[in-house]
Amino acid sequence: MMAETTNMIDVTINKDVLVIGSGAPGVEAAEAVAGKGYKVVLVDGAEGPSSVSGDIEVMANTRVESLAGLTGDFRTCLANGSGSSERTFGAIVVAPRYGLTPLNEAYGLALDDKVVSMTRMEELLDDPAFKENLAQGEKTVAFLSGFGQEGDPAATGRVLEAALAVQQLGNSRAYIYANNVKVGARGLERLFTQGRNEGVVCFKPLEKPAIEQGGTLKIVINDPVVREDVVLEPDYIVVEEQVVPGRENLDLAETLRIDTDLDGFIPSNNVHRFPANSNREGIFVACQPADAANVALRVADLLVDGVWTVAKNAAVVDENKCAICLTCYRCCPHGAIFWENGVAAISPVACQGCGICASECPMDAIQIGDFTDDSLKADIEGAVESISDTPSIVAFCCQNSAFEAGEAAKAFDAELPKGFRMVEVPCAGKVDVEFIMKAFVEGADGVMVAACHEGNCKAERGNTFAKWRVAEVQKRLEDMGLNKDRLIFTTVASNMAEEFSVKIREFAKQL
Repeated sequence: MMAETTNMIDVTINKDVLVIGSGAPGVEAAEAVAGKGYKVVLVDGAEGPSSVSGDIEVMANTRVESLAGLTGDFRTCLANGSGSSERTFGAIVVAPRYGLTPLNEAYGLALDDKVVSMTRMEELLDDPAFKENLAQGEKTVAFLSGFGQEGDPAATGRVLEAALAVQQLGNSRAYIYANNVKVGARGLERLFTQGRNEGVVCFKPLEKPAIEQGGTLKIVINDPVVREDVVLEPDYIVVEEQVVPGRENLDLAETLRIDTDLDGFIPSNNVHRFPANSNREGIFVACQPADAANVALRVADLLVDGVWTVAKNAAVVDENKCAICLTCYRCCPHGAIFWENGVAAISPVACQGCGICASECPMDAIQIGDFTDDSLKADIEGAVESISDTPSIVAFCCQNSAFEAGEAAKAFDAELPKGFRMVEVPCAGKVDVEFIMKAFVEGADGVMVAACHEGNCKAERGNTFAKWRVAEVQKRLEDMGLNKDRLIFTTVASNMAEEFSVKIREFAKQL
């Protein structure tokens, strides 16, 4: 790979931070960021928090009406009943609010005064009269968890805390019927052990309990150890709840141009987004109070002292070629493209150098730092090597996944075809149709495009763009009367050295 000269520049960025959402995650995040010495503005569409600690400006009944600008210079329009105001921030923290839907129908139950949701039981446990009734009446409370949906640590924590609270009320007894007790969060293992030591009984049946709801509640499970039915007639049944995204979160995601997952949750279901990132540099996510520390660290890493040193030529636009078609703006997964002097411009702070914009640009007006079109074409020419009795294979490999797997395969002396060569790309999204066709023109017998797994692409959709382009070239090959199977698309993780070598060997045999 012929590396281009990378010029570094200092970019001045705003150090104020906007936190959106004043629930527990938002307040915790605002206080943690303020504790790092940054000025924080906390906005909420409702009444706002009852109190916050630290020097935090609270704007209740306020919404983010629009967002312009980029990382380090987010220009927001904040609107409320008295009008709107323009504010600029270097970073934004989103603390989304979610709703809860009881899953009683998944158990064939109807909610009433004896069959209640998890939220309702938490409310009852704050009622002194209800707690006295439990304590003196020797009541039994059964909690249902994990059979209506796949459980998670947050839901487990709510069940464990409520069950322990019931168990600690004199003669009351708490039972948990759980498909899977997920304690993979801070303090949950200790909480589970405490509950068990204080008498909370936890059943983990192989199948969903059989429940009768009539004059008397009845729960029946089969104990696989004693091979008999275990019957409980509780006074109360507490059903689990499903977390659902609020409409306001989806609207906010659209305003901020951040991705959600398929169910509408922020952030997208991508390993590179956890625990606090979004697809846009400078916009972070705090889904629960425990995320506050990670958010504060990420904000501090970004803003530091208000100056960020970045590569000037991470992505460069040729103003003479730019047709202002908006293609790059629409396809950029990081929201790094804006308009300046009548043409597209790319923020060196927000750009992550994936190259999707460069490959999608119909005018070839964008070049990516160390991966210019000329340097990649030179790499392709050098990768095609004619060796007798073995096919020449050019593999375009994402530097974050397949290229590392390929390097590891070579380091471990894995068996690889003699005619196999890799071309490193910043992301599979940089592999455009021209590069694939050039490999064939240069004499390659086969071409592989190796991308990240779904949900593991740093550019979010680079693997998707690459897959589309491979399908397009396969159709072209077929139209020309050539074997479309000379070109394949695959996904490889960085730690899959052996699997990578197997894929290459199988492709060579196919050729």
